[in-house]
Amino acid sequence: MSRKDDLQFLTTDLEYSDETPQAAAPLFPDEADDTLVGKLGLFKGSRHPGVALFHVLFKSLALAVYLFAGLFTSNFVLVCVVCILLLAFDFWTVKNVSGRLLVGLRWWNYVKEDGATEWVFEAAEDKSDIRPLDERLFWWGLYVPAAAWAFLLVTAVISLKLQWLIVVGAALALSGANVVGYTKCSKEAQARLEGLSSGGAASMLGGMMSSGLASNMLGGLMGRAAAPAAAPQDGFAAV
Repeated sequence: MSRKDDLQFLTTDLEYSDETPQAAAPLFPDEADDTLVGKLGLFKGSRHPGVALFHVLFKSLALAVYLFAGLFTSNFVLVCVVCILLLAFDFWTVKNVSGRLLVGLRWWNYVKEDGATEWVFEAAEDKSDIRPLDERLFWWGLYVPAAAWAFLLVTAVISLKLQWLIVVGAALALSGANVVGYTKCSKEAQARLEGLSSGGAASMLGGMMSSGLASNMLGGLMGRAAAPAAAPQDGFAAV
């Protein structure tokens, strides 16, 4: 074949038009039957079984490593690092993925030009796509692990295993931040939490945000950057 033939371009009969642009595929589609988790029948009835799985997976793994890693190793540093990594994965997943997809809520913060911290809490305007199973799974998966870590805090202090307070403190800070953030987003959750405030624990969590305690604990974790105020995105309204 001559060099001239090598330089010839292939032509096709396909025609493209700008009048009918193709929509981009959604980042997290309705995956009830498309993912491996959905095909296996796990979390049947959930609109996002894969997201539901990871909503509880990292929490369960962190608790399992904390409780049972001592049966396999005595390396405290290794166990501590693994637990904190799992807790960090869970914090990111709950804050950025599962809250938005399972219950239509999201929250974040940013630093304004004057250095003040602004907290934003939003809820989806249309919740017709939220399934009851997803909603129950989200809230149970949010509150139960936080209560479990609070119990482990008490047991660590009573048994004088003070070195484990590093892990338990990180777990309470990360899980507590999501509890406070999503409770602020949901009026129903606020009412539910007020009903449990007779013991005092719920009122303490509710006051973390207003007192600035959560802001001090999470300032370095949130990756805050100076930015102008962000308007609520389509489908979400500020609470």
